[in-house]
Amino acid sequence: MTGLPKKVQLPKSVLDMKFMKKTKERIEKEIENTQDHDSLYANIITHEMRSASGNFISEPSFIFCEPMIEGRLSFKGMNPEIERLMELENAKNEKPSGEMDKDVSDEVLARKMEAFNKRKRPQDSPKYVTIGNKRKK
Repeated sequence: MTGLPKKVQLPKSVLDMKFMKKTKERIEKEIENTQDHDSLYANIITHEMRSASGNFISEPSFIFCEPMIEGRLSFKGMNPEIERLMELENAKNEKPSGEMDKDVSDEVLARKMEAFNKRKRPQDSPKYVTIGNKRKK
């Protein structure tokens, strides 16, 4: 298996020189910190996680980002001001759930339906024999 690419290090003979003391101390601290870091997360971070590559998908378009929520978010009262702004924005975007917008008023619809029903089933026509027509005769 291939490991992580090793960082290029200066030779010990160069680090032992007088003018390189600060650099040597800094490098030693970095090595110590990485060892502490590795020991802290050794049970969580696996070797596969360290050597994994290609975990990203690049999309050529931003269309997938359009329906995403923009801006700051707050949940469960952590930032009441932001939550109030979110409620106001949601109230603007939503229609009231009570009634739908009417294109035609109720009176106009009633008149049109009455006229349609008269045209569809003319009751005085001799073609159509109904119980009401029989009684009139």
